[in-house]
Amino acid sequence: MSPGSRIKKVAAFMFRFLRVALVLGVAWACAFWLYENRTTPEKKPRQVPVPMVRVISLTPESKVMTVTAFGTVTPRREVKISPEIPGRINRLHPGFAAGGEFKKNDLLVGIDPEPFRLDLLAAQVRISQAQADIRSLEQEIKNLEKDKELYQAALALAKKELDRVKNLSARDFASKNSLDSTEQQVLSARIQHQAVISRLAMTTPLMAQKQAALAMARVDAQKADLALQKTQILADFDGFVLVRSARTGEYVTPGQVLAVIYEKGALDVDVKIPMEEMKWIRLDPAGGYLPEARMTLANMDAVADQAWEAAVARVHAEVDEQTRTLPLTLEIQGPLENDQSPGMELKPGSFVMCRIFGRQKDDLFTVPRHLLKPKDRLFLATDGHLEIRPVRVLRKVQDVVYIDAGLDPGDQIITTPVPGAVEGMALDIRADGE
Repeated sequence: MSPGSRIKKVAAFMFRFLRVALVLGVAWACAFWLYENRTTPEKKPRQVPVPMVRVISLTPESKVMTVTAFGTVTPRREVKISPEIPGRINRLHPGFAAGGEFKKNDLLVGIDPEPFRLDLLAAQVRISQAQADIRSLEQEIKNLEKDKELYQAALALAKKELDRVKNLSARDFASKNSLDSTEQQVLSARIQHQAVISRLAMTTPLMAQKQAALAMARVDAQKADLALQKTQILADFDGFVLVRSARTGEYVTPGQVLAVIYEKGALDVDVKIPMEEMKWIRLDPAGGYLPEARMTLANMDAVADQAWEAAVARVHAEVDEQTRTLPLTLEIQGPLENDQSPGMELKPGSFVMCRIFGRQKDDLFTVPRHLLKPKDRLFLATDGHLEIRPVRVLRKVQDVVYIDAGLDPGDQIITTPVPGAVEGMALDIRADGE
């Protein structure tokens, strides 16, 4: 390499070095100037935003404790129709079918009465025959009584004649043949008299036999008349046919079930109440008090507003061992008087929801259940700040809770979420609905 080329390389290197040094110097000078002329920022306290909450004011009120239960409607009076006599069905009620309606004293089932009418006629004939036999025997007894008197008189005369002949024979004025003939007459009169007495004595058991035959004939007549009456099965009440299993022309036997009927408007519902819920129901059967109830159809939204009045009719004697519930029987009394919903007649088998009205509690606060915090606490707005207050819950029912201690009238309960809730934190309070 020549000396001129080396000099050029050194000069180029120095030029690049000076240019980098100049840039670094200018940058350092700018940084120093900015550092010397910096401004200190003003320190301001951190502002925590005040949460906005909505509140509702609480007012104490009286509440009737209700217990809800579900059950199935059953007939209070269900009767199985069975004949007491055998025979062939010749008549049925026009409504004698499942769901058919009938009135009290309507003929439900008619059995052919002709065989029983003939039995009654035969029994009446036997009665007439027995009465005629008794009258004949009574007349015979009267005749025997008269014969007895006559034969007794004849015997007395024969004895008197015998005494006279004996006196004559003793004085030899009567022959031996006359005496024997007179004694023969006395013996014949005595035999006839005794025969009448024997015949008269036999009339007593014979009369008893005739009277027994008459009594039996009358019993047969009563049985035939009763059987004739039982050929017609009449309704004891207004009602409906639940099940029918008989047809016209069918031959039936005693005890055979022809149908099942139930009384119109006489329906019950059996419900089971958990033992922990029984404390809300006042039961005093001895004092004549049983709680009222109201029921609606539980599985039909179209008639959910239709309701029926009811009352607790019976409290069962034992607790269900499997569910630990106490069965109650509610007696349905009819639809509500002011019920304007479309009419629908309650039928057996309907699934209903029952609300039993129990004890009344005063000075209760009703709070939506979702506002109750763990450990039975509520968020309240007190003087613009959050208060976390423990309360005493009397009862939890579906979506509400009843509180009987820990709240005062006019307390404002917070209905909106409060993130990071801390006792005493400031609140921006808005009435619910603003």
